[in-house]
Amino acid sequence: MVAQNEVKLDIKIFLAAALIITVLFLVFSYLLSIPLGLVLFFFTPEGSAFSTGHLLALPVELFMTLYFFVPVTINVGLAFLFLLGVYALCFAGAWISRESLHDMVRKGLSRPFTKFFNNNLFAMPIITSMLLTAVITISSFQESVGIPTGSPPEWESRFETFFIGGTLLALVEEIGFRISTIGVFLIAYLFLVKRKTVASWSVGHALKVAFLIPLFPDKAKKSLGVKTVSEFGIRGISLAEWIMIIITSSVFGWVHVGHPWGLGKFTTATLVGLAFGLAYLLYGAQAPILLHWFFNYYGSAYGLALDFYPTVSPIVFLINLVTLTLGVVGWSTFIVLLGVWVYRRRKRIVTPLAVPPSPQTLPPSNSKIFVANAVECCPTT
Repeated sequence: MVAQNEVKLDIKIFLAAALIITVLFLVFSYLLSIPLGLVLFFFTPEGSAFSTGHLLALPVELFMTLYFFVPVTINVGLAFLFLLGVYALCFAGAWISRESLHDMVRKGLSRPFTKFFNNNLFAMPIITSMLLTAVITISSFQESVGIPTGSPPEWESRFETFFIGGTLLALVEEIGFRISTIGVFLIAYLFLVKRKTVASWSVGHALKVAFLIPLFPDKAKKSLGVKTVSEFGIRGISLAEWIMIIITSSVFGWVHVGHPWGLGKFTTATLVGLAFGLAYLLYGAQAPILLHWFFNYYGSAYGLALDFYPTVSPIVFLINLVTLTLGVVGWSTFIVLLGVWVYRRRKRIVTPLAVPPSPQTLPPSNSKIFVANAVECCPTT
């Protein structure tokens, strides 16, 4: 028995070590893509020429459907630097989210696998790999039955596509669909739920909490004494929050349908929108921004690097291989765990509960002992 437990422990340590190494490799590839983008944008002839241009209007999206442009002249290179700075701040926030990444790695071999999701940055490669694998699988199936997914939009030049589609729109759309829409809803919802508590606050404290909610919903809910996702899992998401996530993800899927995207894009965009919304409630505003950044900027940066530096192709191939492998393993593990949970739940339902025997069914000797003890404990007057 002791030997069997030691074998199980060794297997757990091996799997945990493999997961940690895989995740850290992908996290490193995420961080590496930021200076890679700088090199492509400012140190290649085509990128350098594009970076000297000017952005004549700034796109803004709020509350899912309100989309407009602010007329302002901004140097494209400075705008690109600003956007990368925002993403770098998001990575810094993800690194220290709930539990720091270095603490997570240091304690990783001696803790349950579920604890790995305590850190946003550690969980990110798992989530993105599973999402990418699901998107590829769903798209392939839809294409096989005649439902086209389409392709990403392209602008006049590949660097314009990289700047707008890869770098700018990820932030713009997350502000529009998650941070402004779900965030503002959460302010109203939580203030209504805890209206008696809010009534005793000063104006300054109320404004501070209202500012905190859209940035870190779970942290704000905890400070208000409301069920949180970090403590209760999906039970920490209220019905109203589920409705908002479903609405925003559905609209997010629908707005992606149209040239050059096909009808099949609705399914995959809705799926990733659902994951973005859940990550937002769990980790905070930086989580959906980084997930969206993965689908827009990350792949574009390495794809563009292949055009200018073909020698990086083995690295890109390895990144793709590790990402897809982690996605397949992640979904396989999820399916197995779901099957075990369903089996145990059905077993509990089918197994009849033990019913204590009535006094009439007790053996005569036990009945006499029961009666004698009752008389001795509770004598009549």
